[in-house]
Amino acid sequence: MKIVRNKWLVRNRKVLLVWGNEIGHLLKSVIAILAFFLLLGCNEDKKMGTDYVLPNQIIREFELNESVSGRRLYSLNARVAVVWQNENRIDVETLAVIFYDDNDQPYSRLIANSGTVWMKTEDLVSRGNVRVVTSDSTVLETDSLAWSNSRRIIHTDAVVIIETPRGVITGTGLVADAQLNKIEIMSEVRGNAGYEFQP
Repeated sequence: MKIVRNKWLVRNRKVLLVWGNEIGHLLKSVIAILAFFLLLGCNEDKKMGTDYVLPNQIIREFELNESVSGRRLYSLNARVAVVWQNENRIDVETLAVIFYDDNDQPYSRLIANSGTVWMKTEDLVSRGNVRVVTSDSTVLETDSLAWSNSRRIIHTDAVVIIETPRGVITGTGLVADAQLNKIEIMSEVRGNAGYEFQP
């Protein structure tokens, strides 16, 4: 019986060794395939990571003053500003802008949920619950409003509501000075004020 056991053990070991070698080759192949896909996946992550660019700065309690030849045009305050240097823009949240006249006196105030300041031109686009209040209590409300720094005008293609001491005017599209003294509404002008508008 001892001889039979030894022969069985020897045979059993050979079978186990042969079977173990096959599993070893299979395991090595599986590991090689997994490593290949892992490396391939890492390369795709790197490619995806190069497309995403982080902002240069994030600033809390941001303040910007724009002036020309020593004369202040506007000052902007925002809760948060995100600076994108490569795109020459600053995205701002919860902003307030004060526009100044030639005597450095504030004449209107703009508030909005968010906006963008273009660094090269200092143009400003405000979005979300935009409201402009002038020193003579005229109120302009719209969804979006842009300030052209070179032309010194505000403009929008959105629906506007203008409330004055003389009444309320609504329309679509607007071009005006920041004091809302000269207003041009582009279309769909309606209202009950004592003004004459040409669509």
